[in-house]
Amino acid sequence: RASRTIAGLNAPRRFSPFASRRTVAPASKGAHMSILENPKFGRQSIFSRTLSKGQGMAKRALKHVAKFSASTEAMPKQRKRGERFTSKDWVYNLGTLVMSRSNILKRISGHLTFQIIVALLGATWFHFYPENFLNLGKTGHTLSGAALSLLLVFRTSSAYDRFWEARKILGSVVDNSRGLSRVAPSALPPRQAHEFGRMVIAFPYTLRLHLTGKGQTPIKNTTDAPDILPFFDEKKLSKVESRISKPMAVLSIMNQMLNSKEARYPNEDPIKTLEMFSQRQILQINVNQLVANTGACERILGCPVPMGYSRHLSRYLTLWCSTLPFVLAPILGWVSIPVIAFICWSLMSIEEVGHMIEEPFAGLPDDQVQTKRVADVIKRDTLAMYDQQLGIDLAEEPAKADAKDVPVAA
Repeated sequence: RASRTIAGLNAPRRFSPFASRRTVAPASKGAHMSILENPKFGRQSIFSRTLSKGQGMAKRALKHVAKFSASTEAMPKQRKRGERFTSKDWVYNLGTLVMSRSNILKRISGHLTFQIIVALLGATWFHFYPENFLNLGKTGHTLSGAALSLLLVFRTSSAYDRFWEARKILGSVVDNSRGLSRVAPSALPPRQAHEFGRMVIAFPYTLRLHLTGKGQTPIKNTTDAPDILPFFDEKKLSKVESRISKPMAVLSIMNQMLNSKEARYPNEDPIKTLEMFSQRQILQINVNQLVANTGACERILGCPVPMGYSRHLSRYLTLWCSTLPFVLAPILGWVSIPVIAFICWSLMSIEEVGHMIEEPFAGLPDDQVQTKRVADVIKRDTLAMYDQQLGIDLAEEPAKADAKDVPVAA
């Protein structure tokens, strides 16, 4: 027994994927048994124990994953926020400018190229013919630069007021639509409330199409068709499509529903009518406010900033930048070209920002005024309120929903 142990310990070690640190492989064919060759500690037994331990760890990990996924599904989903700038984005923003992916740079590229060519001609003129160069001095641009700065600030400020007013109007649309979704299930009979709720969901999408220049496009040919068509039957869809203003057509249908005979419960007595009067009055007020919201959005869409103001600023900026080489070329020489390019880019970008946010619904890229998000929020909340109060799915037609509630005869 001692000789076998000594023979095993003196044998050189060899790598084996199944061997532990205590495993010793025999050096020659005549060496005694190693630990792995022992039936009690054989390769098969070590492998089976390792496999069983791995399976146990995997099962415990799957249990934790299932528990975590169940807890996350039970948590309320957070509302998607609009894209926001943070101080960490400065590298990305600078990269979009260098790689020519900036929307503002693309819009001012023609005007900026013209000013760079003028700066190049001015620097060339001063370099080869300095005695004949037209030197304007610094006084004129120093005095006129203050007036140009004020014009740019006022232009951008007035444009941002229009953008912020559009956001406030859309916020009012969300509030009024939630008021309709909250009161309609209890103020109207179930079938009428069902049809009314479908119109509440369809309204913000038709308003979005109307404000983004797609009001005359058939709904089925728009990207919002999957969100609108499930809530229209053929009769209402043809009626809305035949109107110039689709959101006003939807509001007209809602107003007709509130003033029709079907808006009252069967055999409704005067006492019941009096009790429901306050709730139905809330519905009528909210519909009227949606009409006012639509008119306010159309006011922003149809009434731009006065043309004379924009044209005067554009002329002023062009002349100021075009004469800048005759001020900086004698001072900076060839270096005046990149300096003028930077100055022109900064001033023209401020002007172009004002032009973009002047039209918050159609002028801004990527729907920055969030018309799509507003419509999705109204749809989500309306579906949730109707499901909570009446237990119905508004995506289904009222006839199909009523058929589900009819008991089957034995």
